Amino acid sequence: MFNVKTSQISDLSTQTLPSQENSPLVLVTDDEEGVRSLLCMLMEQEGYRVVEACNGKQCLEAYTTWHPDVVLLDAMMPVMDGFTCCQQLVELAKSDFTPVLMITSLRDAESVDRAFAAGATDYVTKPFHIDVLCQRVRRLIQQSQLYQQVQQLNADLECQVQKRTQELQQALEFEATLKRIADKVRDSMDEAQILATVVQEIVLTLGVRACNTSMYDLDRGASTVQYEQATAGFAYHGRILQMANFPELYNRLLQGEYFQFCSLPINPSRGRVSMLACPIFDDRGVLGDLWLVNQADYSFNELEIRLVQQVANQCAIAIRQARLYQAAQAHVAELQKLNQLKDDFLSTISHELRTPISKIKVAAQMLPVAINSEDELEEKNKKIAKYLSILQSECEQEIKLINDLLTLQQLESGEQILDLSEIDLHTWLPTVVAQFQERTSKMQQNLHLDLPANLPILVSHAFSVERIITELLTNACKYTPANEQIHIALRASSTHIQLSVTNSGIEIPQSELERIFDKFYRIPTSDRWKHRGTGLGLALVKKLVEHIGGLIRVEDTAGKTCFIVEFPINR
Repeated sequence: MFNVKTSQISDLSTQTLPSQENSPLVLVTDDEEGVRSLLCMLMEQEGYRVVEACNGKQCLEAYTTWHPDVVLLDAMMPVMDGFTCCQQLVELAKSDFTPVLMITSLRDAESVDRAFAAGATDYVTKPFHIDVLCQRVRRLIQQSQLYQQVQQLNADLECQVQKRTQELQQALEFEATLKRIADKVRDSMDEAQILATVVQEIVLTLGVRACNTSMYDLDRGASTVQYEQATAGFAYHGRILQMANFPELYNRLLQGEYFQFCSLPINPSRGRVSMLACPIFDDRGVLGDLWLVNQADYSFNELEIRLVQQVANQCAIAIRQARLYQAAQAHVAELQKLNQLKDDFLSTISHELRTPISKIKVAAQMLPVAINSEDELEEKNKKIAKYLSILQSECEQEIKLINDLLTLQQLESGEQILDLSEIDLHTWLPTVVAQFQERTSKMQQNLHLDLPANLPILVSHAFSVERIITELLTNACKYTPANEQIHIALRASSTHIQLSVTNSGIEIPQSELERIFDKFYRIPTSDRWKHRGTGLGLALVKKLVEHIGGLIRVEDTAGKTCFIVEFPINR
């Protein structure tokens, strides 16, 4: 039995409790040592821990020190009586419920009323019945325990309410954030702006240390960081990652899965951090990803993860929409280009057809006049020959135009048949080039042929090869100024023969080089009709080169334009 003598009670801090830590604690307060000892013995027999005090003042000190589950309090005591002590116990307890059982010899109604007015929970008179007393104590302890349980349940419920309220508030804030992001990205057709908006809004809303977004190139198996917002120590913008180097990450992202983890190896630039990775995807596939970075001990909750997923979904929709818009714009631009080409073609063809027909008409009208004239026979024959020459020349021009159109159509449809033969360039090429000697001489141009002695025999389509060379030379003669150079050179490798046609004195703008092989394209000049042509020549050359399995390109440097054709030796 735990028992403290009256002489020892003056220092309550020295009292120690019995070892039954989970049993209820009873504070016994009575100035009569015999009664106090009896009460302590009875309480310990009930299995309770006991602390005792001999007056009201010591009772208050013991209560403050031990916080008992129930107080047994005598009414009449020296120093401080039980009624005053009870009132102060109630004030000390405040929101806590500690039952007070007042035990006294006072039996009058006034004393009973006074006890309950002071805050006593129950009242027992001396001499007391032991069983009744123990039963009362058990009931009061049960009430105390139930009260503590209710208080704990209330506290837990309050915490749950606060937590749920915070979650609801956060959910409302996230909903507003999602709507704001959706409105912004939906109004943008700029993919870069969409990604920037998403990253900025996530950092603003979640307060993470860093956030970046990447776009995937699935053909190359690469992920490129397109936009990043971060504190110091993060610099991933523009970085290209090969997915094959991080299969544990990208295999999950490519399957549309999100995940979060804490990096165990310490990154030299950002230290040890926690990360959340979320794919940007839709029903057509994965477009990229979002990465959020925070301090190492941070765990993203369900609401935050759900927000990031919804933002990623909105981002995927906006990117698809932007790409569709860009594709539509490109298609419109292409249609406008084709429409312009059509207009140019009609204008060019009309001019190229009208000019020879006009000359043919004039020559046809003048022939009867010349035949019926009274001029000398020699003069008459000259005029007739002149008009016949015009008729023949212009008819050939019309036939060439029609043949070019037909040949181009056959090449594009794949109807042109290859009839291969051996071509000895040493004997064949000079004959082709010689056809341009008279023309270049008249135009005061210098024509050169560089023909190495060790060229192999070329097996190809002779008609196509000749047409390629004559078209390139015709083009060079047409645009080369007087006193400038036209140079034809050949070089051989183990698989190809390279032909280059270079003319000086004219430059093609870099912006025009990509279009130079387009159908109906003509190099811009101050007078587009100064040089006759339909804009089909180089387009035809390119198709013929591709038809025989070769390659062609154009280079323009230092006032020189060079067309380079690579013929496969054995087609």
